[in-house]
Amino acid sequence: MKIFPSLSTAFFCLFIFSFSISTAQELTDKFKYKATYELTWQIDSTNAESIQNETMLLFTGAGYSRFSSQGHHIEDSIQRVYKERERTPQSFSEMRSKISETKFKYYINKKLADREINFQEEIVKDYYEYSEDLSSIEWNILPETKDISGFAVQKAKTSYAGRNYTAWFTSEIPIPDGPYKFNGLPGLIIKIADEKEYYVFKLTGFKSLKEPIFDTESDEDYLEVDKNKFREIKEEYNVDPIAALGRSGMTISFKSGLGQKEKMMKEHRKELKKQNNPIELK
Repeated sequence: MKIFPSLSTAFFCLFIFSFSISTAQELTDKFKYKATYELTWQIDSTNAESIQNETMLLFTGAGYSRFSSQGHHIEDSIQRVYKERERTPQSFSEMRSKISETKFKYYINKKLADREINFQEEIVKDYYEYSEDLSSIEWNILPETKDISGFAVQKAKTSYAGRNYTAWFTSEIPIPDGPYKFNGLPGLIIKIADEKEYYVFKLTGFKSLKEPIFDTESDEDYLEVDKNKFREIKEEYNVDPIAALGRSGMTISFKSGLGQKEKMMKEHRKELKKQNNPIELK
């Protein structure tokens, strides 16, 4: 018995047809389905006990999808609501109290019409984006099948950004999409993990949205860079976040002078050593 609501094959055939239609809409792309994944990852490759979990969301529609952490999705939604209100210390405090913690503050937009993956992330207070070819992930579909959460799934393998992955997809939900940047299989990815299981995404829920969600362009102005430049900017922040804050126009004062700054940087470097296992290695 499936743990998710079943949808008719005919209904999904209609969906897969519409999924391949080119759309040029900016404000009228509809998200018709929501897939919820549980991400389990090991933040420190040298510590098997550094396992963390987070809920991730995939909204998908006709030729377009968006992937993010649930926490970031909630945070962004709350901030949009509060932007319409009068800005006061009380309203800011109220807003912050409703925002969920998340380790992932990015959006991944897959655009079938443009054949591209668009990655957007805020670093300090600046917003950056880069694009990749949608077909940069190539699959080897294997004959092996099994059952996961009541779905008949088939095995596929791929390599991406320095890791080798095994995915299990189902033709019962013929949506060529999945968590993170993974796409292009003849069915929704139910589970995918790298060979060391440092990163494991597993579907925990799938539903048709009663009211389609309209995607709206972000209020933020994203600076478009290439992927290598983005990685360089992020690495600069990781190495010296205080300097990165200064380059973004933010000023930090230390009551105890340089001693406090050095102490903060020492603690930062210590924590950074524990966060040595990013999903993309290259």
